[in-house]
Parts: sequence; C-alpha cells; structure tokens
Amino acid sequence: MKVSRIALVEAASPLTHVYSRVILPRVGIPTIAAIMTKLGYRTDVFFQSERRVTAEELRGYDIVGIGTLTNTAPAAYELADAVRGSATVVMGGPHPTFMPEEALAHADYVVLVEGEDTFPALVRVLESGGDRAGVNGIAYRNGTGEVHKTPPAARVDYASLPSPDFTLARRNGRSGIPPIVVTSRGCPHDCCFCSVTSLYGRRYRFKSTEQVLSEVRPVVRRSVNVGDDNFCANPGRAKELLREMIARDLVPKRWSCQCTVGAASDDELLELMRRTRCRMAYIGIESVRPETLAAFGKAHEVEAIAGSIENFHRHDIGVHGMFVVSMDDPVDTPHQIVDYALRHDIDTIQVFALTPFPGTPSFRQLEGRLLHREWQYFDGMHVVVRPSTCTPYELQVSLIGALNRFYSLGHALSSYRRRRGWRVKYRLGGHFNMRRLTRENRGYVERLRRMG
Repeated sequence: MKVSRIALVEAASPLTHVYSRVILPRVGIPTIAAIMTKLGYRTDVFFQSERRVTAEELRGYDIVGIGTLTNTAPAAYELADAVRGSATVVMGGPHPTFMPEEALAHADYVVLVEGEDTFPALVRVLESGGDRAGVNGIAYRNGTGEVHKTPPAARVDYASLPSPDFTLARRNGRSGIPPIVVTSRGCPHDCCFCSVTSLYGRRYRFKSTEQVLSEVRPVVRRSVNVGDDNFCANPGRAKELLREMIARDLVPKRWSCQCTVGAASDDELLELMRRTRCRMAYIGIESVRPETLAAFGKAHEVEAIAGSIENFHRHDIGVHGMFVVSMDDPVDTPHQIVDYALRHDIDTIQVFALTPFPGTPSFRQLEGRLLHREWQYFDGMHVVVRPSTCTPYELQVSLIGALNRFYSLGHALSSYRRRRGWRVKYRLGGHFNMRRLTRENRGYVERLRRMG
C-alpha cells in the first residue's frame, strides 16, 4: 500500500475527572509524529482532549493511529470503527497493549508496549508489502482470524528519541506548544495498581540534560508540568538539571512534578526546587492505613508522611496528595483521608477508588470482582469493583461525599496561606469540578444503589 498521509490521534474521555480543568496532552503521539515526519511521511496530530475529532476529517489518511488509556478506550474504539475501511487503523497505548484481542475488534493492528520503534517499522512493512510477522511488538489477526502476537520489541533508546513535535497538531484550534515536559521513562517500584513497570520496565531511562533544556526553552515563561512518573527518581540527575536551569536562565514561571515521599528528606533537592519556582509536588501518599500501604507494596510509613509534607511546605512547595482506597478498606476510609489531609494542611488531594487497570497485579487479583467492563468508568472516580466491607453504592457515596467536603466552599475560601495563596484558586477549581462530577454521576450512583 502507498502511505502518503498519517493521522495520529490521542483519545480522550468525555466524562469529568480529577484533571478535567487542565488540558495537558501526553507526549507519546507527538513524539512518534516527529519520528514519522523525519522519515518523510506527512503526519498530522489530533488531541481529542482539545476538541472532538470526527471520522470525516480523518478521511484521506492512509493510516490512522490511535493512542488510548483504559478510560479513553470506548472513545478510541468509536473513532476506530468510524474510520476503519477507509484507512488502516493502528491502536497503541496501555489498554490495547494489555487487551489486544479486544482492540483488534476495532483496529487492524495493535502496537504493543512502546511505539517509537515499532510503529515506523510497521508502516515500512505495510508500504513495501513485506512480512508483517517480521515486525516485533505488534498484534494482528491472521488469515484464520486468530490473534497473532509477534515477539516483543527491544526497549526504546529513550535518550535518542526526538522531542515531541506539537506543531504537527495543525488542526486543533490551539496554537503554541503545551507546557508539558517529560524527562524520563520507567519505574523500579511495582505498585499493585500501576502498569508503568509492566509497560516500561523497572529501569529508568533519561533524556539528556541538553534535550530537556531545549524543551523547556519554548515554554519557559509559562507554568510547566514535568510529566515524569517520578521526577526525583535519580536525585543527582534532578539536581544537575535544576542547577542548569538556574545557570542558563531557563527557570519557568512555575512548575510542578510527581515524586515520592522520599524526596522530602533531601533538603538540597527541595531548595533547588524552590529556587526554580516549583509550585506543587504530586506525592503518592496512597493511604493513611499501614495495612493498606503494605498491601499496595509501598515502603513509606504513615508516621513519616506528616514530616515530609511539612518539609515541602518549609521550602514553599505545595503538596498534592494522591490517595487510593483499597477494596478491603472500611467504608469511611475516604473521610479518614480527608480528615488527615485537613489536619496536615495538604494543599490539594485526589482520592481514588482502587481501579484494576489491565496489565496491573490488581487486575489479575480483582478481575472476578469487577462490576462491569465499561471502561470509561475506569478513572478512579467510579467504584468498579465490589468491595469486601460494604456495597459499591456505599463506597461510591463515601468517596464523592469526602471529596465534596474537602473541596467545600468554606474550606476553599479559608485555605489561604502565606506564600501559597494560590491554594484558594486551586481549591475553588476543585469545588466546581466536584459539583460538576457529582451532577454527572447521579445516574451511575443510582445504578450502584440498585445493584446492592
């Protein structure tokens, strides 16, 4: 087949979720687009989070690649069904990687795990008419309709990848480069509810300091999100990067990152984060119950978390606490978490019901307790597993009630702190987001009530 035009689409969910007020596309699709452009293919990028992408505007493309998470899979499948036949459809991302048989009901090929090497190899084979079985890291249906998976592809040399090219999103109605920078891939931890290790392995792979700085430069006057799973995974490397940002006058207006509780014990690191105007650290606290932390495979202790929060605050860095409610926790656990967050003055929080995403240990453990497989609800804000200590309805009501309490108008308006005055705006945003989410989910809550 002749390949002259390629469309790459990042799917999005239409439901309200904890990050609905922030539109930050992931970097995988524009990175692959940069690779394909360098190889000479005309490539366009589309982000459904910015606007709805129709099948009509994808007509005329020879290959349509669609990347999807679990909660965006229904939207991805709907788009794939609409364009399949007029174009070869290739799906990738965490959900298709771990559910290839399901994805192949809507797509011609699935790219498994990482796509930066595999997708170009697949396109070249399709164009030349070569043997697709020779492309490592894909799944497809053979002549008898059976799903065939080729051997896994080698890990991508992350340091050699080009920077994501967001300028290829020509039709999205928004100009400029989104303020997201990702500097690493992989994670040595193996949390039961996370698929990062299954996808990217247990060793960190890093971009060079020079490449990261080149990606910061176009967005340096903006609020930047560092999208690593753990920016502080290698403290020495993180410090080197922050020092270079200072030395080269590439300090953003403000920035945020995700890191572990352990980062709080490194005062030198926190001071560099303060000097480079880090506003918020997203910390995986996970639980306030020691037995739940142990079940999750987390090494930190509840008693140590309060000191970590205080140390971030001493360096004028806000804390976004990320919590997960186990399906074996008591029904009032979401309220215990909110009590803890208010007592220790955590700036903002998210409290998710444990969601067993395909590819995680939790999925294997809890698959038999799933209430349904309506993937759009697998976003942490919806109870999708039958709890052991209460009904799904009771846990769902507790979860929504606790978050509405934390983000109440009273708590938002009284949340001002010296050097962290932005908390008022952030909590007000959470207040209005929760009001919208509560209205939107009345039907789902009623379904759970009838389910018993």
